Amino acid sequence: MEKFYDLKVLDKKQLTPESVSISLEIPESLRQEMAFKPGQFVMVEKEIDGEKLRRYYSIYSPLGASNIQLGIKLKGKDGFADYAMHQLKPGETLAVSKPMDDVPFALQSGAGKKYLGVTIGSGITPFFSIIQSLLQHQPQHKFVLIYGNQSPEYTMFYQELNDLEKKYPDQLKVYHAFSQSDKGVYQGRISEDFMQQVLQKEGTDFEAVYMIGPDDLKKMAAKVLLENGLPEKKLHYRVYS
Repeated sequence: MEKFYDLKVLDKKQLTPESVSISLEIPESLRQEMAFKPGQFVMVEKEIDGEKLRRYYSIYSPLGASNIQLGIKLKGKDGFADYAMHQLKPGETLAVSKPMDDVPFALQSGAGKKYLGVTIGSGITPFFSIIQSLLQHQPQHKFVLIYGNQSPEYTMFYQELNDLEKKYPDQLKVYHAFSQSDKGVYQGRISEDFMQQVLQKEGTDFEAVYMIGPDDLKKMAAKVLLENGLPEKKLHYRVYS
């Protein structure tokens, strides 16, 4: 049975019109239990209107951060996300599990490697943790990100990613696909054509590829990558609906 710890909400800020960030305080007594690796997630539990809700959210804090930060996006009728967006206030407590994972987000030490991430929407949260950690602790590596959204305004961490890309041009490259804006590298949803364009520019010599998003995105991206010679063992998935 999952064990939960009561953590205080230190801060909440709006990320996009339909998403927020919350920062959770990790007391000294829980430093060991709540220690996390880039790409991990936690389960959050909250009783709302007599119903105990549990949701999984990825940590977007970089490795070594003293607090845990979560990005929460409102998706349809989601009681907890709606509560987090409109009612949750700093000072409240949330029941939070120990960090866990289902994908081996392991950035290798040693000589420079290249990694590829493919995601849409709130799937950026684990990647944002990985990217920050890589840039801070393993600058010899490069991370290429394919990221799909409606528009810049609805893109979580849009400005932060742009700033990091400008600061670390040799270590980070972001390819934005916007379905309702022409401000990205590609206009439309992430497609086979767009994937091929990125691979033509970046090559296929990736140490590992991580795909986070709905099943149709995973299947499409995997098809293109396999057809371009990426071995199955280098492909890692986290699928959500």
